Amino acid sequence: MKSNGSTNLLYRVSSYYHATKEIVSENQTNSMKHQHKVFDVAILGAGLSGLIAATRLAKENHSVLLLKEEGYRSSYTRDGYRFVPYSNFSEKQIQTRLLKKISPQTDHRENQKKGDKPEQKVSFQVILPEARIDLYRKRSLLQREWRREFPEELNQIENFYAELERIKQVLKKVKSKAPPGSNFPIWNRSFLKRWLSFDGLPKGGTDKWLSSFSPEFKKFIELQMISHGNLYSDSFPIPLVSHLIFNDEGDEWEESVDLEKVTQGMIERFIQTGGSVEDIEGVEKVQMKGRREFSLSLKGDEKIFRSRTLVLNSPLRCLSNLFGKKGKALSRWGKKIRPRYVMVPFFLGIRERVIPVGMRNSLVSILNLQKPYEGGNLLFLRLSRKGDENQAPEEKRALTVQSLMSCGGSQKDSISDLQDGVMNHLKHLFPFLENHIEFIDRKWADDQMDCWSYPHFLYEVVSDFQWRRGVVPTRISNRLYFTGKENFPYLGVEGEILSGLKAGEEISNKFG
Repeated sequence: MKSNGSTNLLYRVSSYYHATKEIVSENQTNSMKHQHKVFDVAILGAGLSGLIAATRLAKENHSVLLLKEEGYRSSYTRDGYRFVPYSNFSEKQIQTRLLKKISPQTDHRENQKKGDKPEQKVSFQVILPEARIDLYRKRSLLQREWRREFPEELNQIENFYAELERIKQVLKKVKSKAPPGSNFPIWNRSFLKRWLSFDGLPKGGTDKWLSSFSPEFKKFIELQMISHGNLYSDSFPIPLVSHLIFNDEGDEWEESVDLEKVTQGMIERFIQTGGSVEDIEGVEKVQMKGRREFSLSLKGDEKIFRSRTLVLNSPLRCLSNLFGKKGKALSRWGKKIRPRYVMVPFFLGIRERVIPVGMRNSLVSILNLQKPYEGGNLLFLRLSRKGDENQAPEEKRALTVQSLMSCGGSQKDSISDLQDGVMNHLKHLFPFLENHIEFIDRKWADDQMDCWSYPHFLYEVVSDFQWRRGVVPTRISNRLYFTGKENFPYLGVEGEILSGLKAGEEISNKFG
């Protein structure tokens, strides 16, 4: 029996060895094939917008290669807790019509306890030094909030919201005149038609429109705009404010969307439609071979991938050096929009009993209106849903806190200093917090912030821009495209979806 057992064991080990060898050999063979093949399209980065373009092109039978950073992780788990960093609150609450454009007939909501009631359709909560406002989608409930918190300037505020409502109706008319299939609010018409047209939308930004309001109310509007997207500014175009704040309150919304699950599902469908995925450490250099082919050399690897069209799906700050002296077009756009702050995530496991009554699952909080945003003065917080044991153990909650740090300098040393400011702010929001903390973890930030896939930034634009045209165009030059948060940084997930759809359409037309 011992001999037979040994023989069976050896047989199983041998079978496992040969099976593993075959898989490794097959992967190596596929990788070699990829190196010698010239793809129609190569996409650098596995972000949402690039995946949208990739999936469309693969469905149209174009050969598409997705280069994915093997070291980047979009979530973190520990001791029964699951944390997912985010760039803006729109990543957690998406209009159903937008979600269906990229991933129809799929449930993308985070798992929740049966019978768990929705949060009365609150987008998120804004906490100011002297005010706490729930952003209800129902206008009458929102009106109740600003009447309670800003009674001394009630007439001004009601007139301001009435003007936003008027602008919303103008935008509806503009949308109704758009051609079928157009990506509203993006304006695809020629420069001449734009210049000659008059759409009735007012000019000017929030700096002029809100000049007579209190500092608290002005900051209230500014924080809403920043929280919807990824643009830092002290002045936003008024039509953009109307589009984001009054964004079709009657539409259906997907609450608590798991965007990581959406992205993974898209990668699986991309592969099923014939797309190829390669995990890489990074790209060392990109060369243009004549006018018909890109050559991508990898970091720490002798592999070279070639494609006729290249889509860059990573923050511009990580791409400017790839092309050497020929990267002038990218450098030009990189000077127009730049990351002002990096959003640093801290993960806390906390007990349910410490959460104040009335606190929402998503909130933005500022301690001092007069101080800069960094140093823990401004926080974006996301609590896991109550009772959801897929996100945290029973009677506990996963708290993801995003704080801002100025870009540049030694990041990892600064993270340690930032944590003190973050904890002081959190203790202001959660009385007796120190008695109910399971752990504080910044390991994910230490490991992931240096990755070229890291997407969590607040950008600033150094010159005026037309919000319906975007900042960075999807087409940079002949056969070179760019998709991501910097195309439409103020639109959040809506902007990423639109940039992916726009790039996919433009590349498809190019091949056609």
